[in-house]
Amino acid sequence: MTWNGAFGPWPWLAVLLATGCASEAEPALSIVDAGMLDAGMLDAAITGADSAVDAGASPLSAGCGRASGSYGAGTTAGMVMHDGVMRTFRVHLPPSYASNTAHPLVLMLHGGGGSGRQFEEASSRMDPIADREGFVTVYPDGSGVLKTWNGGGCCGYAVQNDVDDVGFIGALLDHLDAELCIGRDRVYATGMSNGAIMSHRLACELTDRIAAIAPVAGTDMTATCAPSRPIPVLQIHGTDDGHVPWDGGEGCGPAGVAFTSVPDTMERWRTRNGCRATTGSYLEQGDGACSVYTGCEGGGDVILCSIEGGGHNWPGGDPPAGLVECPGNGGQSSTFIASEVIWSFFASYRNLNY
Repeated sequence: MTWNGAFGPWPWLAVLLATGCASEAEPALSIVDAGMLDAGMLDAAITGADSAVDAGASPLSAGCGRASGSYGAGTTAGMVMHDGVMRTFRVHLPPSYASNTAHPLVLMLHGGGGSGRQFEEASSRMDPIADREGFVTVYPDGSGVLKTWNGGGCCGYAVQNDVDDVGFIGALLDHLDAELCIGRDRVYATGMSNGAIMSHRLACELTDRIAAIAPVAGTDMTATCAPSRPIPVLQIHGTDDGHVPWDGGEGCGPAGVAFTSVPDTMERWRTRNGCRATTGSYLEQGDGACSVYTGCEGGGDVILCSIEGGGHNWPGGDPPAGLVECPGNGGQSSTFIASEVIWSFFASYRNLNY
């Protein structure tokens, strides 16, 4: 496997990009073991958005019906060539995976300086939910020695070298379409920090393949965005995030860019999806309060979950380790379970224009 470059003329970026960074500790308990809300309980609590889900069968991927493939139950590492570079990723299949059933797929995009493995094993705690609910999780790796994503205005090696990460994700989806039985209208993207920034870009440029996005601790850093349809967005962000500040501007870490604010990010998606300026309650859970814009077109609901006092981390996930210290950065919520909320949100939507 070939690794390209480092951080060019900015060696201080090798410390760790503030937009994504943390390698985190192994959880002692799964979400279910800890007695947290499951998706069914969350569904009952959610009040605000109109579901765009359709009861019809999903369009099947080319891999449906394959007697055997490259991936078995549990997690398998994979590689795909794109732009002359071998790109790496991890695929997690639930125990209930069947080659004749269309399964939802969730792209999990790590933060800057992290990795797919770190995000899977020591951060998000998404796999136990995937095993319970029967969806596939995919953890791609960014590029560079300290891996980053080209989310437009951030971050690091990927932006400096104009890495085609949108093309990589498209090629990865092509590969998985051929190998697995996936519902093509139920492909979703979420991510942490730089990965969240990348998910915004995917919503803009891969709208035909992504049903909905759920960025965590990362805002919209695209210069232009013209999605081909309204796309549901669930933004999760801590009010005291010191790395990607709620009010925008440069954070306390070494990323060296001025981030789009959370309010401006939400206004962009409200406008793109044709929503009214009014909001209603969507969900309250622990430290988190979620509001949804009303009257959005085509099922393109736009939802903001603010984590009171929350910092630059994955709420309800493993405690971050290795994050660049940041005076004033908030804490990590243990009462708002981001992965559960995200899956409950995703499960309500399909790409009806697929």
